[in-house]
Amino acid sequence: MKVFLTILFALPVISYAEDWPGFLGPDGNGAVAEELYIDWNDEAPKTLWTADIGKGCSSISVAGGLAVTVGNSDNKDTVWCFDAATGKVKWKDTYEEKLDPKFYTGGPGATPLIHEGRVYGLSKSGRLACYDLKSGKIEWTKSFKKDFKGKAPMWGYSASPTVFEDLLLCLPCPKSGALVALDKKSGELRWQSEDPAKAGYSAPVIADYRGKKTAFVFHGRKLVAYDLAAKGVVLFDYTWRTPYDVNASNPVFQNNMLHLSSGYGMGNIVLDLSGDEPKELHRDRDRRMIFQNALPKEGDIIGVFGDKGMKAEVYRMEMKTGKLKWAVSIPGSRGSALMSGDKLIILSETGELIFGKESDNQFSITGRHKILPKLCWSPPAFSDGRLFARSNGGKLVCVSLK
Repeated sequence: MKVFLTILFALPVISYAEDWPGFLGPDGNGAVAEELYIDWNDEAPKTLWTADIGKGCSSISVAGGLAVTVGNSDNKDTVWCFDAATGKVKWKDTYEEKLDPKFYTGGPGATPLIHEGRVYGLSKSGRLACYDLKSGKIEWTKSFKKDFKGKAPMWGYSASPTVFEDLLLCLPCPKSGALVALDKKSGELRWQSEDPAKAGYSAPVIADYRGKKTAFVFHGRKLVAYDLAAKGVVLFDYTWRTPYDVNASNPVFQNNMLHLSSGYGMGNIVLDLSGDEPKELHRDRDRRMIFQNALPKEGDIIGVFGDKGMKAEVYRMEMKTGKLKWAVSIPGSRGSALMSGDKLIILSETGELIFGKESDNQFSITGRHKILPKLCWSPPAFSDGRLFARSNGGKLVCVSLK
C-alpha cells in the first residue's frame, strides 16, 4: 500500500505514518497517515496473529516494527513487546499489580508510550517504568505514590504519559502539583505545577493556545490549561464535576474551541477560548462519551457517542454549533474510531470492525466483520497496513488491511 504525505486536521505536525507510538497515534488525534483500504463487504480482513495478554484496557503502541501493550493475569501486570508482523514475543516484564476490577474486567488502563527507543508504561497503582524498546531492560522507575505523594482515582491511574520536547508529562495528582514534568531520559523531576486537582483518566493534550505551548488536562473535576514554557503555570481552568470524577475522554482543541465530554449525564460541551475566559458555545447532555474520544476534522469532530444503557452512534458534529451532520447507530453502547481523510474504521464495544466512508452529510458503511469478543473499550492502533485491537478480557488480534 502506498504511503503518502498528508497534513492532518490543520495541525502543525506532519506525520509519515508507519509508527503508532502512543494513545490515538502519532499526533494523539486518531489520524491514520496511510491510505486506508475499506472495501470489505465481500471478504473479512485476514488475521495475521493473535495473543492472550491478560485483562485490561491498555491500547497498543507500535514503533520500529514492535508492538507494545499491557495486560493483567493473576494479579500481575505484564508489559508485552511483540514483533508487529509475526506476533512473536520479543520481551516481556511482569510485576505485582492488583487486577482491581470494580464493576468491569479490571487491569491496566494507560497505554504505553514509545519514544526515541524507549517505552514508558504506567500501572493502575502508579508504577511508572521506562524500558529500552529493543531489549526490554528497565532504565528507571518512579512511584506516583512514593515519589510524588500522588492519589490515584477510583479506577486507578489511566492517563497515558505524554512527551513534550525533552520532558515526560505525567499526572500523579497529589494534594498540590497535579502535573509533573520528568526528564524523559533519566526520569528526574524537572518541574511540578502548583495547582491541586483530583485525578481524572485522560491524557494531557498539547496544543498552541494564544501563542503558548499548552497542555490541556481533563482532571477529575475540572479542565486545566497549563503553560508548558512557564513550568506549568495555570492559564485557566473550567469546572466540570462528573460523578465519581470520571473525566476520561481527551479534550479536543481546534480553531480556538475546546470540546469536552463525559458520561453519567454530563454530556458534551464546546467552549469558546478566543476571549479572556472560557465561554460556553453549546452543551448537549443526551450525547456523551464516558471514555471514547472525539477526533478533530476541519472544524468538526467525529467520534462515537454512547454510554451505559444507550445505543452507540458514530457521528460528525459541527464544533461551533453542535449541529450533527450525520449519525449512524452501531452495536453496543460505546466504540472507538480511527480515520484517514474521508475513510473511517470503527471498533464497536461488541468487537465488530466497521469500515466506511463519510462526507459532510452522510456515512456509508463499506464492510463489517467480527474480530474480537466483547467487551472492547480500547481504541485500535494502525501501522504499516495492519490494525491492532484488543478486548478487555485479554485477546489481542492483528489483522491485515492491505
